[in-house]
Amino acid sequence: MIELIYLACPFRHADPYIQRKRCAAAHYVTAQLFLQGHYVFSPLTHNERLIDIMHDALPGERWMQFDLAILSTCKFLYVLKMEGWELSKGVQRELAFAKERGIAIREVAPPDERDYVYSAPASLQEPNH
Repeated sequence: MIELIYLACPFRHADPYIQRKRCAAAHYVTAQLFLQGHYVFSPLTHNERLIDIMHDALPGERWMQFDLAILSTCKFLYVLKMEGWELSKGVQRELAFAKERGIAIREVAPPDERDYVYSAPASLQEPNH
């Protein structure tokens, strides 16, 4: 039986660069976990492009209900401790949901930015201020 990991990470931020950086970190960690032989669902990896395609037309609660449905099938909740994770309403809901259901929770340190930001496409690079 597959032991599915759900990777939680803060998403929304007033600064689009920080939001993109959070997504890039989630993509990178998801890829690294897959390379280690794990099966991972990352809401940011799955939802980010869909949100762009739909021009952010769906309310956040709709995405959260989808994500929690997936989380309910997972054995583990990994929390990617990107800056702001403690204040993220989404991450806090995912944590509470996992605790209520006895889903094992692990914290994951953020990767070094050099591993995922500077090798990313130009659209992900920090804008020149």
